Amino acid sequence: MNISKIFKDSYHVMAKDMLEFRRNRMQLAALFMMPLIFLLMFGFIFPSGGTQQHMPMGIVNLDHGQGSDEFLAQLNLINQNTSSMDFINYSSVDDAKTAINQGKIYGTFIIPSGFSDNITNGKSGDFTVYIDNSNPQSSVQVQQALSGILSGLNDMKAQANVLQLAKDTDQQINPQVMIFPYVLNVSTTIPGETNYFNFLAPGLMIMIVMMTVMTGIPEAISKEKEMGTFDGMLSAPISQISVIIGKTAALCTRGFVQCVIILAMAMLLFGVTIQGNLLLAFFMLLLGIFSFIGLGILAISMSGDQASGTMIVNLLMFPMIFLGGIFYPLQQMPWFMQDISKFIPLTYAADAMRKIILLNAGIGDVLFQMLILVAFGVVTMAIAVPLFRKSMTR
Repeated sequence: MNISKIFKDSYHVMAKDMLEFRRNRMQLAALFMMPLIFLLMFGFIFPSGGTQQHMPMGIVNLDHGQGSDEFLAQLNLINQNTSSMDFINYSSVDDAKTAINQGKIYGTFIIPSGFSDNITNGKSGDFTVYIDNSNPQSSVQVQQALSGILSGLNDMKAQANVLQLAKDTDQQINPQVMIFPYVLNVSTTIPGETNYFNFLAPGLMIMIVMMTVMTGIPEAISKEKEMGTFDGMLSAPISQISVIIGKTAALCTRGFVQCVIILAMAMLLFGVTIQGNLLLAFFMLLLGIFSFIGLGILAISMSGDQASGTMIVNLLMFPMIFLGGIFYPLQQMPWFMQDISKFIPLTYAADAMRKIILLNAGIGDVLFQMLILVAFGVVTMAIAVPLFRKSMTR
């Protein structure tokens, strides 16, 4: 087998595909638009991964005493620093509940009568927050904000009580130390502020490459079959391996362009910082591509037309996207889904990309993931290439 001839023929096949792609304006536009749509859609939906701001909340004050007025003043003061909620006053609980049912507010604070008396007499100031949990995501966001606000309110009240105690006893007391004797300092692996997009961007790069390769190979070969040009290619003095390598190389080029777009836009729009070696990151992309090629060839080998090939690819691809840890950490999934994810190459590719880009991991840190991707690619290619050759004789 003449290796140099195989690669030379592969280059010509790649050049032909790239020329056809360049002449197709719709595909050329999609090359740039698809990563931009993914970035804008996910980047602005989850800009920080923190608590939602300006959530509309009602306030029903049934007490109107000095204690409740002080409580509401402290509540507004703390909320000014976070802007997590926008408060709307209601005269009755029924009015506030009606506003919740109409979707105007997420929930309401209900301060009962006798609240001020309890505070004055040294009892706890109990109040109720009525939350709309028909939307679980919003309900969780409200409860997270409430937890922070309540902690701040208790802190302010406790400091005031300690200061009053110090005044009564003529002692020098630091209320902060009395209330919180232990101080936590958090240090993170990634310097500066991070957001959800730091987690998402490396996985998106791998996902885009996977989608390009796995959908592109069946589409390109099936299209040429249906147009009748594939028989002419096979009758030419080139090997079938050259056809596979050439078409894959063309798809890889498109995938790399999209990855560069994702990386550049993630840095410009969403503040993603590259901590690791870009050359190692792109090498990991190559290994990811190698692990996905066999699946794409298997899809076209098992199908007789483009529609069937696309259906098989989607059947393989979409479970991998959601089980590969692209959008959510694997630890959040049920244990049986975590076990399934261990058999998906996208899981190891995305994990390695995050470690390289965000944690400055070296080859030794991601060697296990590399070996898994190489092994998966070798096994699937060993199965796919003979099936592809057999399908060409049908």
